[in-house]
Amino acid sequence: MNTYTLRIDDGDGYSAEVAISGNINLYGLAEHIIDTIGFDFDHAFGFYDNLKNPYESSEKYTLFADMGEGSEDEASVQRTLIEEVFEPKKQMVFLFDYGDDWQFLLTCVNAQAATTKRKIRRILTEKGEPPIQYPDFEEEEDDI
Repeated sequence: MNTYTLRIDDGDGYSAEVAISGNINLYGLAEHIIDTIGFDFDHAFGFYDNLKNPYESSEKYTLFADMGEGSEDEASVQRTLIEEVFEPKKQMVFLFDYGDDWQFLLTCVNAQAATTKRKIRRILTEKGEPPIQYPDFEEEEDDI
């Protein structure tokens, strides 16, 4: 089993590197990403290989596939392991909340042999301020 280091970028100045065991499924990776960013894990999500337009991806793993609502070309996030998808330098978009369309670029920094049999989920580094999932709209109105 390998431990994967993944970089999460929001495209607006926030980034984080996380370590996670390769034998965790993509659902578990999504939970780890959302915990790292500080969002509530309360929306559907998917992983996509088309960095410019995720909706036109040839490789996609979605929660909809697990709910029986996905298209034929979508794979399961619950039945797909991180080690089946990621390898060093591979990039994918993590799309969270299809209404608000939060998109985070994931880059596999490396994969190395695990030093323990325990599953790992760890935040290694963070830079910048994470986005705010539910901004206080009263504050935004005051700024206008």
